[in-house]
Amino acid sequence: MSLFQELLGSFLPSSDGFVFMWTLALVALTAAALTIDRLLDIGRRTDVDAGPFADRIKALVREGKLDEALRMCVAGGKRALPRILGAGVRRAQSVPEMVRGAMEEETLHMVPLLEKRLGILMMLGNVSTLVGLMGTIYGLILSFQAVARPEVAAVEKSSLLAAGISTAMNTTLLGLMISVPCILIYSLLRSRIDHAVGDIDRYAVSVLKLLVPVEQVGKTYKVSGRRIREEVDTEPNIAPMMNLMVILIPLLLTSAEFVKIGAIELKLPEASARSGGGGGDASEADKEATLDLGVVITSEGFNLYHYFREEPERPDGPEDPEPVEDEPDIPRANGEYDFVALNGALAEVKRRALREILAVVHPSVPEDASLIKLYTAYAKGDFAAIRLFRDHENVKVVAEDTIKYQTVVSVMDAARGRSTDHGKVTMFPNVSLAGGVVQ
Repeated sequence: MSLFQELLGSFLPSSDGFVFMWTLALVALTAAALTIDRLLDIGRRTDVDAGPFADRIKALVREGKLDEALRMCVAGGKRALPRILGAGVRRAQSVPEMVRGAMEEETLHMVPLLEKRLGILMMLGNVSTLVGLMGTIYGLILSFQAVARPEVAAVEKSSLLAAGISTAMNTTLLGLMISVPCILIYSLLRSRIDHAVGDIDRYAVSVLKLLVPVEQVGKTYKVSGRRIREEVDTEPNIAPMMNLMVILIPLLLTSAEFVKIGAIELKLPEASARSGGGGGDASEADKEATLDLGVVITSEGFNLYHYFREEPERPDGPEDPEPVEDEPDIPRANGEYDFVALNGALAEVKRRALREILAVVHPSVPEDASLIKLYTAYAKGDFAAIRLFRDHENVKVVAEDTIKYQTVVSVMDAARGRSTDHGKVTMFPNVSLAGGVVQ
């Protein structure tokens, strides 16, 4: 499944984080509408060739044609620079000493219009990041709750957790996909406004020096200076901290969980437990029978002991003077252990055990039912009350002292699961070790 299809699937009600995804979609629509509004409004208010316009106004002021200069400013409509210069020219006609105050007052009116709702765009970028983080944390909580269930096999925990984290991260990905454009657009609009304010300061001061005595205008004077002095930045900048949390929280949580489930679950055999070959004495009528599966690794191959094992019949008569060693159930092939054959033999034991469990509830289960069908039926049903083969996920591995560690690991891999054409089957994830191994 492609990334785009996975993101679309996260909007479905069947997805755990669909509420967060739709919230992010609403944030994205709001940000898009706000971006269009700001682009159009800022474009209208700054759509003026500032240099030639200011030069024309200064020429008219020098010639004393204030009325014509005022008409030219009024023709500028809602544009910021013409309105600010027009305020100064208009006041120069009546009260020249108030020209500077008039231009400052119009600047205090026009610049906030340029910045109107611009902060909301930055806020939406931060909100999208936080909503994405919330969705991710919510998805991780659900994933950890799923793998914490005792009925989930250890071999399935990593795949379940990985799938859950992948789904949970979709909200963070969508949140960042919204946040990054919002921040970029905010920066572009902010730069455009700052450029427009710089033009206002440059050309308004040059016109102001013509309208009032030069000594009343300082060398560093800006008509927007009063606005800058009155601004107080009281909003804390928490974006870096949020960005750090977005990265660290999922990383720490996933790292801790993967370290935990990366080790193979091992159980030491209890002192009162039966040995690997004791399962064959149980009766099929015993509804509390145990599978008691054991794999014995010898230098000759593998021996399997379990409930369904049929002991070979020995001829009657006097015992041989020398004991004859039994042939291994799965002998070595060409000097190598046959782990494929071991996996197949264990799969047959699992198939027969699941068939017996299902037959308690559904007596019509076919004798030759496939492993994947039995496994699927068992996974979908509730068989907690059935006492038969409660240890059908357990296996004891017994090794001779001369068996290498890698051989034992390969045996455990062969016992944990089997891949079929229709899916993967978890067989015996709970492993108990006995005997000695060498490195």
